Amino acid sequence: MAFLQIGVLVAVFIIYKVISSQVRERQFNRFAAQHGCAEPTDQTGPWYHRHRRLQRMLKLKRSGEDIIDDIIGGDFLDSNTVQRKGFEGSKIISTIEPANVQAILATQFKDFETGHRRYQQLSPLLGRSIFTSDGAFWEHSRALFRPQFARDNINDLESTERAANALIEALGPTDASGGTSNVDMLPLFFNFTLDTASEFLFGESVNSQRLAMNANHQHSSQAHDMGEVASAGVQATSEQFRDDLVVLGDHILMRIRMQSLYWVGDSLQFRKAARSAKRFTEYFVQRAINATKLDKDSKVEGKKENLLAKLATQTQDREELRNQTLAILFAGRDTTAALLGFCFVRLALHPDILQKLRGIILEEFVPGKPVTFPQLKSCRYLQHFLNEVLRIHPTVPLNARVAARDTTLPVGGGKDQREPVAVRKGESIFYSVYLMHRRKDLWGEDALEFKPERWERKVPAWQFLPFNGGPRICLGQQFALTEASCVLVRLLQHFDSIEPVDRAEMTRFKKGMGITMWPGDGVKVRLHKA
Repeated sequence: MAFLQIGVLVAVFIIYKVISSQVRERQFNRFAAQHGCAEPTDQTGPWYHRHRRLQRMLKLKRSGEDIIDDIIGGDFLDSNTVQRKGFEGSKIISTIEPANVQAILATQFKDFETGHRRYQQLSPLLGRSIFTSDGAFWEHSRALFRPQFARDNINDLESTERAANALIEALGPTDASGGTSNVDMLPLFFNFTLDTASEFLFGESVNSQRLAMNANHQHSSQAHDMGEVASAGVQATSEQFRDDLVVLGDHILMRIRMQSLYWVGDSLQFRKAARSAKRFTEYFVQRAINATKLDKDSKVEGKKENLLAKLATQTQDREELRNQTLAILFAGRDTTAALLGFCFVRLALHPDILQKLRGIILEEFVPGKPVTFPQLKSCRYLQHFLNEVLRIHPTVPLNARVAARDTTLPVGGGKDQREPVAVRKGESIFYSVYLMHRRKDLWGEDALEFKPERWERKVPAWQFLPFNGGPRICLGQQFALTEASCVLVRLLQHFDSIEPVDRAEMTRFKKGMGITMWPGDGVKVRLHKA
């Protein structure tokens, strides 16, 4: 009798699910018809195509294929908005249409969210933080962070100047002709951004650049001068933290690619790296909590309050403080380092652009005098150069949202791709600014050419989105641009030429891919001192 009752319950449940699904499908079809929607181009293909696509994604490192140019880009040869079924059966819509991206990020902002799946994919590292949340918690986080990215804080370039000087020193001595030895600048950029980001977030730099120089050259006499942070150890070396971030980036990218099967991207190595990266912040979290317990009169007057200290006045929850600051550190370090990497790849490949930019910098910036935020912003060709780097090499090339309710995208449906597209609640929408930035119908037949001069004309806002847009636009946009601008000024004042060690390798533009994108072959160059 018990088995019979269980069987009846199972049958009732199945019938309920079938009926509910049918009712839901009819409701959605009515919604789509009411809004005049049409289906976008379907790129799914037969099951074996899906299996082959998955295999290609899993074997990228061995095959040498590029996931964006060779796999994702192939979906958009004939259409700018497409749909396909994932290997696990879910429907995914992808777009490189500015009107759709504008709707997702701004005009229909409340219809889309980062979603619970992103939290599941990123939570082993970032937990509940500004990048893994929606709604009230995200709004609270955003409001808390925004004042720390105000112009007054960004305009203080003292720590950036110190880190830039350390970067120049890390390039090593020059020979009798004024040339450096062959050097890969990319690790130095990651050290630079880790130092500036840690000072901005924690109130003091972890001095990773000088620690790396000390390790490389065995200058033990410098160790005493590296400050309290270096002597404390911060639970992990900068080299270990960098290695952890590479592991984490690889696994998180896999977790994102695998959609609902994100757990396939798990491993003991991933969990170990996540624990190590979290320990990296715990020293600073405890310091911030301890500082809030001090009597106000004992605080150093005039000392700039850092982001973590500000957060610690709002919560004493160690886990939240760690997650929030690690999220900002993770994003700020990687994106700015990647931007600088692509900047110097382009300077090495385009000596004419280097000489033009250097000439303007020498006219507008006096060597030895402090660089200011207004100076950097008013140097038009410098800003044009950065914009062109970000157009061709956006540091976050792929992104996604989830429909919070049944909704629509403005265009992409039907044979002419001009009809709205209906999106079911819970469906994922991917968009690629990398591919959008390279569309010839938006940027001209020379879209794939590197031309800073194109920025002398006005560019429509929603076809250029290196920092996203709408309410979730990157808070650190001006911070990143200011840092990159300052480094370009200081290095081009110091060096008058940059040559690739292997031009053929550099012109491949191999991508390193995690959540962000960076030069996959590094930035291997020789520099000549002015």
